[in-house]
Amino acid sequence: MAPAVAAQRARPVQRERPSVTVRPVSGPSGPVIDGVLDEPLWSEAARIGPLTQVLPIEGADPTVVTDVRLTYDRDTVYVGILCRDDPSEVRARQMDRDAFVRYDDVVEVWFDPFASERFAYWFQITPGGSIGDALLADNGSSFNKDWDGIWYGISKVTQDGWSAELAIPVKTLAFDPDAPWWGFNVRRKRVANGEISRWASPSNAYRFFQTSEGGKLRGIEGLRQGVGLDVIPYLKFLGDRASSSRSFGSLWDTGVDVRYRPSPTTTLLVTTNTDFAETEVDVRQINTNRFPLFFPERRDFFLEEAGVFEFGSPSNRRSLVPFFSRRIGRSDDGEVVPIVAGAKFTGRVGDWTIGALDTYVGDLDARAATATLGARDPVEATNLGVVRAQRSLGEGQQVGMIATTGDPGGDGSRATLGVDMRLGSTRFFGDGHSGFLWGYVLGSTGGNTPDSEGLAYGLEARAQSSNWSHEVRLQRTDEDFRPALGFVRRTGFDRASAESEYTWRAREESGLFRQVRFGGTASVIDDRRGGEDSWSVPIRLFDAQFWSQDSVGLRLTRRAETIDTAFELGDGAVVAPGDYDETRLRFEFESNDNRVFGLESSYEVGDFFGGTIERLRLEPVYIPSKHLTLGLAFQDVTIDLGEFDGSVGGAQSTELYQFRVDVDVDPFTSWRTLAQYDTDDKDLSVQSRLRWILEPGRELFLVGLFGFDKEDSRSSFVTAEQSLAIKLEVTFRF
Repeated sequence: MAPAVAAQRARPVQRERPSVTVRPVSGPSGPVIDGVLDEPLWSEAARIGPLTQVLPIEGADPTVVTDVRLTYDRDTVYVGILCRDDPSEVRARQMDRDAFVRYDDVVEVWFDPFASERFAYWFQITPGGSIGDALLADNGSSFNKDWDGIWYGISKVTQDGWSAELAIPVKTLAFDPDAPWWGFNVRRKRVANGEISRWASPSNAYRFFQTSEGGKLRGIEGLRQGVGLDVIPYLKFLGDRASSSRSFGSLWDTGVDVRYRPSPTTTLLVTTNTDFAETEVDVRQINTNRFPLFFPERRDFFLEEAGVFEFGSPSNRRSLVPFFSRRIGRSDDGEVVPIVAGAKFTGRVGDWTIGALDTYVGDLDARAATATLGARDPVEATNLGVVRAQRSLGEGQQVGMIATTGDPGGDGSRATLGVDMRLGSTRFFGDGHSGFLWGYVLGSTGGNTPDSEGLAYGLEARAQSSNWSHEVRLQRTDEDFRPALGFVRRTGFDRASAESEYTWRAREESGLFRQVRFGGTASVIDDRRGGEDSWSVPIRLFDAQFWSQDSVGLRLTRRAETIDTAFELGDGAVVAPGDYDETRLRFEFESNDNRVFGLESSYEVGDFFGGTIERLRLEPVYIPSKHLTLGLAFQDVTIDLGEFDGSVGGAQSTELYQFRVDVDVDPFTSWRTLAQYDTDDKDLSVQSRLRWILEPGRELFLVGLFGFDKEDSRSSFVTAEQSLAIKLEVTFRF
């Protein structure tokens, strides 16, 4: 039985970055990847030092032992993991690929094969068999989990806890063969007592993903990537029916992606007749203001090395994005536009990181417009591209530029140009105190649309220690700033904001709370068009986690805003021009992830543009076994703007239902079904997606999309667009 957390006491955290020398496999072959470390080579492998608690008690020894070993041969890097534990306390309920692991124990590792302290490859494995991977960029502030690499990982629950073996082919990684060391770190999460432990920089002052704070692996050399060529063809069958048709059509299609590494540090990816049939659908959101919502990229071609194209400060990456890849292959109204061909080059040469992407989208001729099922208007073929370059200044500091060209709408020749920089480091204010400064300037040119020529620029400063975090942000965006390949949530304003947050953490298990967080933000927006100014002060009154690992929080927001022009929310509710002063209160609850039944919920009530708003969110989840997860997400937003006089006012009530069923036969076979319905659009959509990993690099998908519409809340559903796709994708490596 694992010792109790109460026996633990904090001790000074060792701040030096640890280092270990990794030796190659001495025998003729590497280990058999079966989750059991029984080969003699594991006893000879390098072992990293002990992990140290980060939570709940920073600096304490973990209640359980984690033994991590590393070795390699010319073709593969191997990681062996032994997690000592009481088997009855091991949580092993998630098996699916790329799971968001919050209900199970997990071990995570990342490698920085360039010693760049900016980019890394992240891998995770759970005792249930779930494996996942991601690309880290911008010193860990960019986390791209939708990337899928080819590697092998098997885990086993044993009488001593659980164990795992990872085999990461060198062909999956870009790396610098002349790097003096590889960055590396390990984190273990244990659900039974909410314990998190880490190898390098085990302090809450640093995030686990900060690549500048990892340890060092020395001695990895002599790796080979072969030709460095991956050929990835696909074969797809598609059958669908448009909402206006009673008959089904069918189509066979094929295409190919080619990935080539001219050198270990550079990658060229070429795609033809690109297909995204297996991509998961977007999760619906409820919009309660007049600005557009952000939906993340989910398509594999654009996700690979996406971190190279990240620009500006982390807080702007959902509101001011000069290059937003979802603008490629989609029209303004959301319709799919064929991607005829595309090429992407990424590389790291010396202190430089370079990325270039070029795509040719649209229809080659009028006949191509009707080659897919369901007639649509032809889309004029056009060329869209982006170039990104960054130069490292050392210690995580860098300067860079970005340039985009082309317009998905075909409205003249448009471009966006920008420069950015990041200064500071994770030790800027001394040991355990990080400080960073981001700055950027962007300009858009309009081509045939002069009203699309404008600037956007800003500064952002952050400072953080183990208990405190502070942020100051300044931003200006011209009204005519229109990046044709970007995303901008709002234009024509100046913004200034400051935020501070303090986290108290227990030094031993006593009292009621494990940790409590307090904080507040002050933000002022000056509308440059002359009227729609606003200010807001959200205050985190408290966010407390109990020793039971249940959490509660309470937030108070005071805000004021001036509206010049009336705007519609939906269902006929219209916000009138005027000056508004609002107060809102929000309560949050999150249950312990250790339970079979879990719940996240929040309730918000208060003023809303002269009326009231009431928002309820419930997200229960039920995990009866490792083979089945049932999840429900429900939101109810009720807005009452007062008496409707024919032009302004009125009420709106929107309910959003999302039901998810996840079935996992084993770690290689998963079936995901997501049903979504909202009372605003009054349509029901269902995506059911079977993914069968025959082996890493060879996958079969069966994806069904089913739509149902209704005229009003009292009418019955009628069948809308329906489709079924079967897709086989195979990777050939040379």
